[in-house]
Amino acid sequence: MRSRISFFTLLFFVSSLALPLVAYAGGIPFFGPIIPQAGNQAVCPASFGMLMEVINNIISFALTIAIVFVAPLMIGYAGFLMVVNPTSAGDVQKAKTILWNTVIGIVISLAAWMIVAAIMAVLYNPSGVGQTWSSLIVGSRGIDSCLEQRGALPGEGLAPAVTAPGLETAPGVAPGRFTYDSGIEAQVAHASGALQSLLSCMVTRVPAGVGRISSISDSQITSGQNTFAQCVAGRCQHAANSCHYGGRSCVGSSYAVDFGDQQNTQVLSAAATACGANYVENEGDHLHVSVGRSCGCN
Repeated sequence: MRSRISFFTLLFFVSSLALPLVAYAGGIPFFGPIIPQAGNQAVCPASFGMLMEVINNIISFALTIAIVFVAPLMIGYAGFLMVVNPTSAGDVQKAKTILWNTVIGIVISLAAWMIVAAIMAVLYNPSGVGQTWSSLIVGSRGIDSCLEQRGALPGEGLAPAVTAPGLETAPGVAPGRFTYDSGIEAQVAHASGALQSLLSCMVTRVPAGVGRISSISDSQITSGQNTFAQCVAGRCQHAANSCHYGGRSCVGSSYAVDFGDQQNTQVLSAAATACGANYVENEGDHLHVSVGRSCGCN
């Protein structure tokens, strides 16, 4: 009897530790819309990137159902059989089988998903060490929902650059390039692959000279005064857990950019939204734009 209780306790303890950690890394739980939305409109519904994100969401939702609902019910049922019929060899063996099959099945499913996610992340963004495929589906190199794909169907790809009245442009700036406040260009090296792709998309959608970047990560990091870990704890320019530091999940690279040319907010906001930004907000003295749901903020 004692060995049976010890077996059940050990298996429950291992599964209670392993499953949440593996699930968190895989972006679970997921209860969001299967088809991503921007406002009330689906983002680039005919694109290859959109298809990949839908597939990603379907898999994440299926794993969520298995982990949040099916696995606890099966583990609870196995425990019920062990407690109610401890002297029945048949029920005890059945309970053990259910426990093993449930835990091992979920772990194998999540492990397979994480292996695929890691491989896809490296293939799409070799520099994005520690990132997962889920965090790169939107805004990653070559997979952005609004970026033109090789072999795209006629009509797919980038839309024409948006324009708006009252734009103020920086003189002498070549098309396809943003400008930077003093010392800020050094922060470009801290931009994640997702943010780099977002900026590459945005710069094609705004007139030359529009887009003055006032922050990507933090000047205290580029100067060596503080580290990403110290900044994400709230000791630097931006708030704790800011996407500028990678949020709660991707500390070490930036998933956000601030634009200081407030007079161009309308055209920059439209470009950011069209390029798949997850959050666009005028914060008074700058326009904040972030991408990558895994950064864990906004």
